[in-house]
Amino acid sequence: MNLRIRFAFWFAAFVAIVLSVTFTLIYAQSAEFREAEFFERLEQKARTTQRMWFDVQEIDSALLKIIDRNTLTSLFSERVLMFDKDNRLIYSSIDDDSVRIDFDLLQKIRQEKEINYTDLNTNYETTGLVIEVNGHENVVMASAHDLYGFRKLANLFNILVFTWVMGLGLSVLFAYFYVRNIIGRPLGNLTNQIAKIVEHDLTTRIEVPVNQNELSILAKNFNDLLERLEQAFEAQHSFVQYASHELRTPLANMLSETENTLSKDRSPELYRQTLNSLREEQSRLVEMTNSLLLLSRYKTARLSDSTPLIRIDEVLYNTMEDLKVSIPEYKIVLGFAGIPENDTDLLVQGNEALLRTTFRNLLENACRYSFNQDAQILIKSSRGQLEVYFDNHGPTLSEVESNRLFTPFFRGENAAGKRGYGLGLVIAQRILGIHGARIEYQNPGPNQNRFVVRFT
Repeated sequence: MNLRIRFAFWFAAFVAIVLSVTFTLIYAQSAEFREAEFFERLEQKARTTQRMWFDVQEIDSALLKIIDRNTLTSLFSERVLMFDKDNRLIYSSIDDDSVRIDFDLLQKIRQEKEINYTDLNTNYETTGLVIEVNGHENVVMASAHDLYGFRKLANLFNILVFTWVMGLGLSVLFAYFYVRNIIGRPLGNLTNQIAKIVEHDLTTRIEVPVNQNELSILAKNFNDLLERLEQAFEAQHSFVQYASHELRTPLANMLSETENTLSKDRSPELYRQTLNSLREEQSRLVEMTNSLLLLSRYKTARLSDSTPLIRIDEVLYNTMEDLKVSIPEYKIVLGFAGIPENDTDLLVQGNEALLRTTFRNLLENACRYSFNQDAQILIKSSRGQLEVYFDNHGPTLSEVESNRLFTPFFRGENAAGKRGYGLGLVIAQRILGIHGARIEYQNPGPNQNRFVVRFT
């Protein structure tokens, strides 16, 4: 079932419910009004007949019957009965022989003083009253069939049913054509455009409808999604190419060296040299593979609400100590741009192990690409923002190189002759992204490099 039919169906169901409830209330109110109005007429008839019987001296039973039957207010098949205090019938608007007296009903009328009831078998409605005359309680009963009232109700019912069917049919047609012209056609155009987009060509963009807010927003958001997908596919394609190239080089070296060694017999010393060379290439492969695994692991990682607060200065101190143990020739100095107003200014919510990995990569880069294997760390805290500067003195990067600095496997000209794979900064950027932090490269002066990490 397509969208137009579903929308028309649900809209018709809604209209049907609304009309049904509304028309039911109208019919119920009309029926209640008819009943109340008819019982009021019966009461007036009973009181009028009683007054004429007792107050008009010249009237007798025969004359009162003639008046009851010929008055303009007479009701269809009306019957008026009067009983004295002893429940004897003293007047009947019909032949006395056809009157059947229900003494239980008379007793109930005397107890309740006034009752209204309907005989469901005959649809006759009856009003019974107790009227005191000369100190005696007489009972007057007036009953009739509201022929014209029920005809009006039946006519109202037919009108409501016809209106219900016609209104429901018109609402279905309106809903169908509305959806087809206002929603279905533009949405169909969007669907056709989306269907033409294939995975090997994500440059296509769908047309954004004019003056159709929801569909325009949908089209715009879909184009934004395509833009992100295109960038992600390009990044993945580039990453696969770079990774294949970087992995192929040590594998090719290992294969070539192994084939050369196996081509002829060699001395134990040469075999030992070959194995040492292979071990170095294998170490390079393991290191690169670990870097690639880290890169993929941190792509979708997120911090939980239970992640503890840690002090950035302590993380930096611990990272410096670890680095000095493994590479003693590196010289690192840590300082503060100013005394923090509160200890909480140095706290961030984060994972210490991940941040130490990031800071180690930044410190290794700073020392490795400096003139004297030294680096400076500066911590600055102000107005709820924490910044950490990683500075060194060494060859600076060009604008083109700095724009590609966080691209996997990219290495600048200053990395010539230095061991590395171009993944350290990418890993650092992703770890900082997990912590809601940003990193950027700056060139504050000649032969000065600076990486700024901002925690917000």
